[in-house]
Amino acid sequence: MGIACGTLPWRLNMHRLNSYFGMAENDYLYAKGGMETCRRLGNYNGVASGCAQAAEKYLKALAERCLVDDPEAVTLLKTHNLRSLVNKLKEQIPGIPLDSRDCKWLGDFYFDARYPGDNFVTVNEEDALECLRITEHIRETVKEEIEAFENLLKEDALEGFKRL
Repeated sequence: MGIACGTLPWRLNMHRLNSYFGMAENDYLYAKGGMETCRRLGNYNGVASGCAQAAEKYLKALAERCLVDDPEAVTLLKTHNLRSLVNKLKEQIPGIPLDSRDCKWLGDFYFDARYPGDNFVTVNEEDALECLRITEHIRETVKEEIEAFENLLKEDALEGFKRL
């Protein structure tokens, strides 16, 4: 069942490192914990790029659970485009409180804050805090949506058993 839901119940599996949600948690906590080091360095690029990676993985955790019947979901799991991920999730989950513009802004740090070149940016503390805020919002939204999805699956399973 699903693209990559594994054999363990989701509640047991979602905090394991070898899952999109587990990797997202790792990236998010690492970025959040890195704020103090970044203050000493005067460079917040690690926080911004870590938040972009965490947000991507949170969104993919939701996509792999809730878009199992969508053939485009496999392609989405290979992208780094947060806006595309969010737009597809919003299409399939009406009313999900995710902002495409926030995700586009955050997603730009995935490469621009990590690699030298014409698009390189230096992230300041204010932007790093905004990256954390957006990532925390995505994290909480994804947790709520996965919980709601899991509850629906349980209700459907119970209804199926009642009919037997």
